[in-house]
Order: sequence, then C-alpha cells, then structure tokens
Amino acid sequence: MEYDEARKVYKIRNKDAPFCPNCGQLLSGYDTRARHVVDSSGQILWFRLRRLKCPGCEKLHLELPDFMAPKKHYEARVIQDVLSGKIDSCPADNSTIRRWRKK
Repeated sequence: MEYDEARKVYKIRNKDAPFCPNCGQLLSGYDTRARHVVDSSGQILWFRLRRLKCPGCEKLHLELPDFMAPKKHYEARVIQDVLSGKIDSCPADNSTIRRWRKK
C-alpha cells in the first residue's frame, strides 16, 4: 500500500497475477477508481483501486483488498463485528446497521 501525500489517497495493488473469477484468464489493467472506506473510529480513508478487464469474457473486475466489503462503505471488520455482536457502537447510523442485519 502506497500513500500519495498530495492527493491524500492510498494506492493499492495486488502483487499476485490477477485471474478472472468467471473464465480463469489473466486480467489486464483497465483504469483506476477512487473508493472511500470508513474505519472503526469513523475516519474516512480514500483509496485508488485498479479495475481490470478480462480479454475472454470482457468483464470489468474491481481489485478489492480484504478489508473492504463489496458495495459497502464501512470496513469489512466493522460490519462483521456489528453483525456478530462483538461491538455495540460503530460509526454507522442505526438505520445502516438495521439494513446490515436484515440481509
């Protein structure tokens, strides 16, 4: 993980060769996108994530690190701890926590 001080964003890149989860072909770089994550203290952290394209099925895949949950803005650990009952308070609103528990 590399931090860009000027833009205040972390750049993340996997060291392993990325393969398509659908067809198994080697993915190639396409572009990047910004994504933010709210940690357990409520601090918002910005990340620059790679989007990769499959030459076989032509689908785009976002390279997500383990601490990010797909389609969620909170750290995966925060969501997991709230759902398992390990923590009582988190930076999320009560309505957001209710939606997490509904699924």
